[in-house]
Amino acid sequence: MAIAGVAGFFYVKHYQSEQAIAVNQSTRQRIQKDSKAKVKKEKVLNQYRLYGLTDSEINAAKTLPVSAIGDSIMLGSSAYLKVLFPEMSIDAEVGRQVQAAPAIISQLKASGKLANTVVISLGTNGPMTEADINGILDQLGSDRQVFWVTAYAPGKAWIDPVNKLIHAAAKTHANLHVVDWYYLAGGNDDWFADDGVHPNDAGRPHYYTLIAKDVMQTLKK
Repeated sequence: MAIAGVAGFFYVKHYQSEQAIAVNQSTRQRIQKDSKAKVKKEKVLNQYRLYGLTDSEINAAKTLPVSAIGDSIMLGSSAYLKVLFPEMSIDAEVGRQVQAAPAIISQLKASGKLANTVVISLGTNGPMTEADINGILDQLGSDRQVFWVTAYAPGKAWIDPVNKLIHAAAKTHANLHVVDWYYLAGGNDDWFADDGVHPNDAGRPHYYTLIAKDVMQTLKK
């Protein structure tokens, strides 16, 4: 169901006035550590193979420029994404909401660094409106391939509306592709830290390989 107009404005403001996803200090430190981890390249590449990427897709990913924008979920997997996508530029931070994306996109455009392939992993920390997602897609333009990762945060009221907006936008924007983390993660409580939101060592490979598979298998069509 689309969230638009005055009602949508107050809905967004209500949740933005609260701390959407509380990240305790230990989880925050783990995310920051994971984002800077010195990972074993071949071990990570084998994870990609294990979860369905072919060697030809892995080789193609090595030279693919990608702009990625996300929150702490993406931040925790950034080191692993960079193994497969050395040309990926990742701008991710704890607590980021969808409404931060336009300024980041503007900066990337102004510096000439906005790639033709864009991955967005936002929506975990609060709601968005139809105007938010359409504005971002208009800003990116129809010539770029955009991959939007659905949000997963059990018990948060905005998650279903956010994900419905992502799916709805994909039906009206041919260049928008849904990376359905919500669908894949559902029922797999052992993939997550105690907060039930941030992937742990067991869940993280499912997150970053899902993004990689959807990007590479879509682009080769």
